[in-house]
Amino acid sequence: MTKTLRSYAVFLLILLVGCSANENVASHENHNDEYNQIRKVAWDFIQEKGWDKHAEKEWKSADVQVVVVDKHYELFDEAYRDKEVLEVSFVDRADTVVGTPEILVDSETGEVVGYLPGE
Repeated sequence: MTKTLRSYAVFLLILLVGCSANENVASHENHNDEYNQIRKVAWDFIQEKGWDKHAEKEWKSADVQVVVVDKHYELFDEAYRDKEVLEVSFVDRADTVVGTPEILVDSETGEVVGYLPGE
């Protein structure tokens, strides 16, 4: 392989890797935007119930993960039992005794469907 051809191959490889990384960043940012809406819905529910006094006010830092609903969750509709939903966990304040409940949100409708009481 000539030096020019090798340089061209290295350039293409760097270009491909760079484009792939940019796609992952864009995808991750879009995913966070989607989760921010889920976090906001859960935070509004927490405030409505008066449970926000147990949580840090920075709701955008809440953890969102997919869970399968088991018997430990309080549901508003039993149809969600054994189904996958999003669980939003807020950071508890340092001085709190009772933890903030974890909120379940349907990823398709964006509605709160239940919660796991705080401990």
